[in-house]
Amino acid sequence: MSDTRNVSYHVESGVAVITVDNPPVNALAPGMREGIIDGLERAGADPAVKAVVLIGSGKNFIAGADIRQFGKARQINTSVSTAALDACEKPVIAAMQGYVLGAGLEHALACHYRIATPDAKLGLPEVSIGVIPAGGGTQRLTRLIGPKVAVEMISSGRHVSAFEALKSGIITQIVSQENLLASAISYAKDVAPARPLPRVRDMTDQIAYADQHPEAWEAAKKAALSKARNVKAPHCAVACVEAALTGSFEDGLALEQRLFSELEGSDEARALRYAFFAEREAKKIPGAPASYKPEGARSAAIVGAGTMGAGIAICFADVRVPVKVLEVTQEALDRGMKRIHDTYAVRVRRGSLTQEEMNERLTYVQPVLRYEDIGDADVVVEAVFERIDLKEDVFTKLDAVMKEGALLLTNSSAIDISTMAAVTRRPHDVAGAHF
Repeated sequence: MSDTRNVSYHVESGVAVITVDNPPVNALAPGMREGIIDGLERAGADPAVKAVVLIGSGKNFIAGADIRQFGKARQINTSVSTAALDACEKPVIAAMQGYVLGAGLEHALACHYRIATPDAKLGLPEVSIGVIPAGGGTQRLTRLIGPKVAVEMISSGRHVSAFEALKSGIITQIVSQENLLASAISYAKDVAPARPLPRVRDMTDQIAYADQHPEAWEAAKKAALSKARNVKAPHCAVACVEAALTGSFEDGLALEQRLFSELEGSDEARALRYAFFAEREAKKIPGAPASYKPEGARSAAIVGAGTMGAGIAICFADVRVPVKVLEVTQEALDRGMKRIHDTYAVRVRRGSLTQEEMNERLTYVQPVLRYEDIGDADVVVEAVFERIDLKEDVFTKLDAVMKEGALLLTNSSAIDISTMAAVTRRPHDVAGAHF
């Protein structure tokens, strides 16, 4: 194995196995694309090798490119290794498990065949950091599964399960997690004689279908754009998918790479990369042992159902954490619940949420009138008016009813946290929360 490339190569039963090994998630660091290309060249030059398997070590396939390299000069173009997979004259099988994201899925799409374990999560989430795929992902995914599903996946950055990927046609088979490599080698032997090789870049059936049913594409395009009014990357993703329908693969790839370059250095992308790393740094607990794994909040409560309280309740419901909303009067509680309902209804009208999704999320919000009803919550957020006497009263009541160890949060930046902590007597953590 190369220490710099983290890519190994060996031959097993006439099948070359190229293994990507960059813990913990096999992100593509500098040199690793060259390692994949070297493996393909070795396999191509060896007459004893009839097929190739690309696999990731550990629990993941490839979880994307190394985000720390974004905005820096690159040794090779991001599409060179995917082009090498595509051009290989021997069949290449992507054997996928765990995360198959960004550049990981792009490399899988450039392989001729794709199999996955049930735990695989596939996606092109680049829009979440303000860019788009740059290794041919927009062009290959559109040709493989059609523009309607492709544009939704790429413009939203959504991950799909192995079962959804099988249904849509991204993968051809789901195999046992324990026998992934053995299954991939067996699969490779079966398809080794097949010619011509099924190169995704050359597929035209989905494009022809879209030409015959332009209304479906227009509806999908409109839906994608309506959900991305104030951000650039999803609009660029839509443009690239449309290019796959109207031009050659080379032209679409050129547009994809030009738009990626423009986005990569934008203020929007730099800010999102900063947020990406800041969120991960915030999860680290100073002094905690490496083996420590904090538990997540399984239930929450909000004191106050005004504008801020309702918004915070929605944040919990959106991530499927049951949340109780507390108010002191039925009238105020009814207003708060209506505010939550109306906020979700606006999302439905704008097309960013379906009615079914709205109904499901509302089931996570429970209105209550007594402090005793929230005592078992893992975390409670105070969101009442900006009056110190009122907040002190709230924390005094919380101290009396909340279970030991519950996290007590205030939504106020103007209140000294030590003042709130002073009114509590039992073991609680008191902190400021900004939503």
